[in-house]
This record gives sequence, structure tokens and C-alpha cells, in this order.
Amino acid sequence: MGWYAVWVGHLDANEYRGLLIALFLLTLVLLVTGVYFIRRTYWIINTPTSKIHSAHQGYVEIEGVTQPIDSTPLASPLTGTACVWYWVSVEHKKSSYGDSGKNSWERVYQHQSDQLIAVSDGSGVCLVDPDGARIHPGLERQWYGDTEIPSGIASSGITGRLFGDYRYTEKLLLPHHEVYVLGWFKTIAHDPFQAEQEAIKATLREWKTDPETMRTFDLDGDGHISEDEWARARQKAAFEARVGQVHSGEQEKQTHLMSNDAQGRRPFIISALNQTTLARRFRRWGFLAWLGSLVGFFFLIAAYYLRT
Repeated sequence: MGWYAVWVGHLDANEYRGLLIALFLLTLVLLVTGVYFIRRTYWIINTPTSKIHSAHQGYVEIEGVTQPIDSTPLASPLTGTACVWYWVSVEHKKSSYGDSGKNSWERVYQHQSDQLIAVSDGSGVCLVDPDGARIHPGLERQWYGDTEIPSGIASSGITGRLFGDYRYTEKLLLPHHEVYVLGWFKTIAHDPFQAEQEAIKATLREWKTDPETMRTFDLDGDGHISEDEWARARQKAAFEARVGQVHSGEQEKQTHLMSNDAQGRRPFIISALNQTTLARRFRRWGFLAWLGSLVGFFFLIAAYYLRT
């Protein structure tokens, strides 16, 4: 500590005051950062893993496999890689010809997908809204090139060029990969009456375009469908709609959705890492931040007493 005492002793009043303020802010920031990571560790460890089919309404965690929502899979704008979520960025090197001669990167393009992510755990399927989530991707890569639109990367997935005027960054959640989600779970029940009415309307619209079917409802053969005949057609359409609901399970259909806590007080996490690895990583970062906070506090107290 001799070097520190000598250095602090040679500081003028303004430099000394600035040192105390900087050490105080560093200590405070590292302390809060440690709380941030340990708090997430607490929620991951103490939130039971639920099955989608039987999860209670509220704050839960699930583990499952990602699935594309429809037949047209999402793709990264940079490489066209199939995914269920992406974050991409393109930066351009900006040269500085001043005394420092340093280069900086200026962002040209950045985009993050907002499409819902489907997660299946065998008991059911849950849709995850990534808005507001802290996402830990399964694939993250960075490479360089000479054009704003990249020409692609090596098929092995290893970044190609190490130098270039453009820098590309890509973060992906891949389909058919395990994922961990911690967030607010709710189930939206479908209204069977509304579904039945929509099915009746669709059936009647289809029948109207088929003259042969319409003739079957013209019981008196006058070439026109009377109100009574149309009422019988509606009854038949309603019967077919109910039969279709029974066969398809529409009457019991419901949608499970996970999203951010409405009040934002608890973490919302989507991770390609399993919960054990994620909790271990958060705990390690939290303890390192607290250790740094203690070191900063020690130098703050030492600086104060060395001058007083």
C-alpha cells in the first residue's frame, strides 16, 4: 500500500475529491450489480419448474423445446439461418485521423425479432412473447466483411474474416433446441360460443358458393331460398359446427402465454442455457461484483484516512 499512499499524497485537492467520488460511485455500482445478479439467481433457484399443461397462473418457470409457430420459419436477416428469435447488428468502421489515430464502430443497422416463440415440453405448448425479456441466445457469432450486406459465413459456423470495414453480429435462438423460460404465465381460454358462430358463418359462406348444395335447401323447388328454408340451413350448419368442435377438441382449446411481469418487478428470462448453468453463472457474476465493491470500498476508506 506504500505506492497508493504516495500517489494519494501527491494529488491536489480537486484530484483527491475526484478520486473519492469515483471510488464511491464504483463501490455503489458494483454493489447494485451484485444485487442484480444474485436476485436473478434467487428467482431461478426458488421458482419450481412447472409443466405447461398444469402450470398455475402467475410467475413460473418452464423448460422445453423451441418450435416454429407456422410452416414458414423465421430466418436471420444476415445469414438466412432458421431460428425462432434473432438479434442482428451491422457496424461500419469509422477512421479517425487525429492524434490518437483510433478507429470506432458506427452502427448502420440493428434489428430484433418480435415474433412469438413456441415452447413445447410434452405436456403442452406455450407461446412466449420476447418483448422485455433478457435473452441468452444459443448461437452468438461475429465476423467481418467489406460490404454492408454480408456475403455469408463459413458453413461450419466459425466466423470467417477477422478484419474488414464492416462488423456483423448475430444472436440466435434456434428451433428444436432446449430453452428455459422464467416469466409470467397465463392461460387464455377460447370462447366456444364465438368459435361456433364463426364456424357457422364460414360454413354458410361456403354453401352459398355451391349451387348444388343450395338446391338441397330449396324444399318447394321455386328456385328461391325462403326464410324458413334458410333457417333450416343455419340449423344444419350449427349442427356441423358442434360436431366439428367435438372432433377437434375446440371446446376445450386454450392458449398458454408467457410474458414479462406487468409491473416489471421480477426478471423475465429466456435462455438456451439450462437453469443450473444460468444460476451458477449469475451467482459467480454477483459474487465477483460484490468482491469488486469491497475492494473499491477499501481503497475509498484508505484514501480518506491517508489524507486525514
